[in-house]
Amino acid sequence: MFVRTTIGTALFTAMVAGCSFGPESQPQMIPESQQQNLNEATSSNEVDAGFGRVYLQRSESTGGSVLTGVRRNISSDPFDIVQVLLSGPTKAEQEAGLRSAIPASTEVLSARYVASDLVKVDLTNEIFKATGDDLVSSVTQIVLTLCDISGIERVIIVVNGQVNEWPKGDGSLTSQPLTAYDFPGRAISSQPAFPAIVNTLNR
Repeated sequence: MFVRTTIGTALFTAMVAGCSFGPESQPQMIPESQQQNLNEATSSNEVDAGFGRVYLQRSESTGGSVLTGVRRNISSDPFDIVQVLLSGPTKAEQEAGLRSAIPASTEVLSARYVASDLVKVDLTNEIFKATGDDLVSSVTQIVLTLCDISGIERVIIVVNGQVNEWPKGDGSLTSQPLTAYDFPGRAISSQPAFPAIVNTLNR
């Protein structure tokens, strides 16, 4: 009788311990498949919200110019984004001193993903009406606008399907995919300042 009671008590204790949510319980990791589903749901909501950003040029009092991002109520589809960029600034933005370095007659023939982080943009040859610094700014506007879309890190620009060399921020030419890092200092950064690093080792 004593043995039977002891076994029953042990089984009861094990069941209670198995259902415990006390301090010793460990957090459960979400499987990668479920994490991906959550990310996809978030991306879908962002697209439905319809907010994007395009980069336009603003003249500085020093005589130079800088690019700045302005909001647009559009999807995150690359073709739509480029079309809106090529349409130039709104009347209100023009009155605020914003303009586009991209020639107004330039048209986008296609803008599509060719890899998960790479978009290929095909433009008409009117883009070459921009020369010198305006051509650099035009390319920068396209690259920064597309790289503002989550997941896009590289942009290939072709003209009527043909590969061309494009100027980077330092003036060098390349036919390779362009990134936002190829144009340092050409745009106002929306990134907050890094917090100060405090050295606690010598305290």
